Amino acid sequence: MTRFGALAALILAAPLVLRYPTLETQILTFGLLTVAFYLLLGELGFLSFGQATFNGIGAYVTARILIDGHAPLLAALLAGTLAGALGAALIGALATRGRGVYGVMLTFAFNEMAYYIAFQWRAVTGGDNGLGNLPQPTLFGLSLDDPVRYYYFTAVLVLAAFAAVLRLIDSPFGAVVRAIRENEERARAIGFRVERFKVVSFAISGALCGLAGGLYAGVFHFVPLQSIDLDLSSNIVVAAILGGAGSPYGALLGAAVFIVLSNVLSHVWAHWPLLFGIVFCAVVLFFRGGLWSVGGYGRRAAAHP
Repeated sequence: MTRFGALAALILAAPLVLRYPTLETQILTFGLLTVAFYLLLGELGFLSFGQATFNGIGAYVTARILIDGHAPLLAALLAGTLAGALGAALIGALATRGRGVYGVMLTFAFNEMAYYIAFQWRAVTGGDNGLGNLPQPTLFGLSLDDPVRYYYFTAVLVLAAFAAVLRLIDSPFGAVVRAIRENEERARAIGFRVERFKVVSFAISGALCGLAGGLYAGVFHFVPLQSIDLDLSSNIVVAAILGGAGSPYGALLGAAVFIVLSNVLSHVWAHWPLLFGIVFCAVVLFFRGGLWSVGGYGRRAAAHP
């Protein structure tokens, strides 16, 4: 069985074994965010601290369309995905002009700006109270209010998005992006429009984040202000590095470990981030390729299904 087939079987069987569909849906949506981050760091070599910006844009757009437009769930998710892609393309066009740490700080700054816009624009986002009263999600007349049904709906979309990411990585586009990561000046010298590839990479990453935000809004019928907070961006970075930022599978693994550990440790001790920090430090010190490297998978081998 291929790695992707094993992953699909694991995801589809999870509710039958663990029976925590809401938590499992949260793992899937957060996993999509870490995979989106992997596209920028693992493939393009760009460290972004602004992924929550695109997640929040997707969540708010999806929620507003569901509330105000009474649109079908798939149409609202599509709008949120496109909004995330557009926001990422605009920010990416500016952030990628910065060199080194300056580009990273631009993503940080835009995330802070987006957070305060969402905080102040209460008529649209609900401010610090969040945006609630989302209608019950339905798909072709079938109610998805049941957590298990919504989990499988999310699982299908996440698996489809993940398969698209794997295909993108192995495409000529992915090869060019990696060439830019390894030697940007050489890629430019042989005729590639480096800036365009960077912006498109940002847009694809933003689209995945927008979809994740919309799916999260659907499962909880609520969009909290934290969906666009810098803390979420930081958590995405930590989870991706924990699992292995050099592999899309590692990014998913890191998301699952992060969500499970944060939920378990928070019930053990009020100061659970300290325990999590110890785990993270141990992984960084002893498994430089993240938890995914424990299985002996190489950086590029992990990118193939």
